[in-house]
Amino acid sequence: MASYEDLGFGKFKIYVELGYDDRGKRNRKTKTITATSQRDLNKKMRDFEINCFNKKDEPIEKITFSAFADRWIKNHVNPNLALTSKEAYEYLLNDCGVKDHFGKMKLKDIKKYHIVEYLANEQANNKPLLPNKYMLLKSIFAKAIEWDVINTNPSSGIKEPKREKKKVDYYNEDELHQLFTVLTNCYPKHRIMIKLAAIGGLRRGEILGIREESIDFENNSIYVDKQLRYDKSKKEFYLASVKNKKPRTVYFPKEFMDELNKYYLQFKARRMEMGNLWKGIYDAEDNIINLLLVRDDGYPTHLNTMRNEWNKIIKRNELKPITFHQLRHSCASLMVKKGINFKVIQERLGHANIGITLDLYSHLEEDQHKEGANVFEQLF
Repeated sequence: MASYEDLGFGKFKIYVELGYDDRGKRNRKTKTITATSQRDLNKKMRDFEINCFNKKDEPIEKITFSAFADRWIKNHVNPNLALTSKEAYEYLLNDCGVKDHFGKMKLKDIKKYHIVEYLANEQANNKPLLPNKYMLLKSIFAKAIEWDVINTNPSSGIKEPKREKKKVDYYNEDELHQLFTVLTNCYPKHRIMIKLAAIGGLRRGEILGIREESIDFENNSIYVDKQLRYDKSKKEFYLASVKNKKPRTVYFPKEFMDELNKYYLQFKARRMEMGNLWKGIYDAEDNIINLLLVRDDGYPTHLNTMRNEWNKIIKRNELKPITFHQLRHSCASLMVKKGINFKVIQERLGHANIGITLDLYSHLEEDQHKEGANVFEQLF
C-alpha cells in the first residue's frame, strides 16, 4: 500500500511498503513529488506503487534468471571487470535475446536440457555470438553456485559451441607500399594513426591513448600502456589499461618518428594558440591528460571516427577494403614473411601469449615452409 506525507507548498513524500527482504530487513521505497491536486497526487502515487512492485526484489529461492542476471552484473561484473566487459555482457543479455529466452524462468528451474535446446536453436537459426552466449550463461550459473542460490549447475558438462575460425585479411607488402604512397595526400593526423596500426600493430584505443609522455624520440619508441575508452552511460572518455594489462614498448623506423615529431610540434603550437579554448580531458586528480591524436579543439577522437575516416580513405583511393583492425594483421603478416621471431611479433602486438599469435599467423609460416622446399629442386 502507498501512503504519503504532505511536505507543504505542493510537495509530497510517497511511501510504498514492499514487505521484508531475504535478511528480514524492512523494504520501503520513497519518492518526493510535486502534485497540483488530489487527483494528480493519487495518480502519481499509483504510478510509483506499480513501478515499485514491478522492480520488487524476489525471494532468493524464487529469483528469476533476469533478476539474478541483474544482481550478477551489480555484484560481480561491476566491481571486478572492465567497463567494456560490462557493456559486452549487457549487450548479450539485453540485445541478443538471452534475457528474452530465460528471463522469466526461475533460476532453480533451469535444467541442462533448457540450455542445450537454446544453444541448438540459436545455431540452427544462424544467430551470432553463440560461443559468447555460452560463456555468459556459464559464468552466471557458476556464480549462482558460488553464492548458494542453486544447488546444481545446469551449464556443467555442456560442450562449448565451436568458434568459427576468422579469416585473417591483410595487406601484403605491395599493398602496404601502395597504402603508404596514397597516405602522403591524407590529413596528417589520419596518416599518423594509420601508420601506427600498420607499422606498430597498435589497436585503435591504444593509438588514441598515446600521450606526450609516451613518446621517446631519442630511442624511436612509444610506450603503450593505456587505451582510450568511452563510457556510454556517463558519456565521457577515460583512459584504461591496455588489453591484458601488459604495457609494452614498440619501436618504429626513424623516418616515421621524424614524421611524428613534425606532427607533435604542430600539435603543441595549435594547443598554445587555442589557450583556454582547448577542450582536453582530465584525470581523477583534475590534471589534464596530454592526449596527442585529438580533434583540432583538443577533445578526444572517438574510436568510430577513426574507423569512418579509414573507410573514406579506402574508397577515395580505391584500396583493397580491409578493416582498420586488419592493419594490425598487415603489420604482423609482413613481419612473419620477413622471418621475424614469433615471440617478437607477440610482444609487438600485445598478445597475452604466443599461442594467440601462432593461431592467427601460423598459416603464413606454413606458406614459407612450402616455398622453402623449392630450394632443393636443383638437386634433382
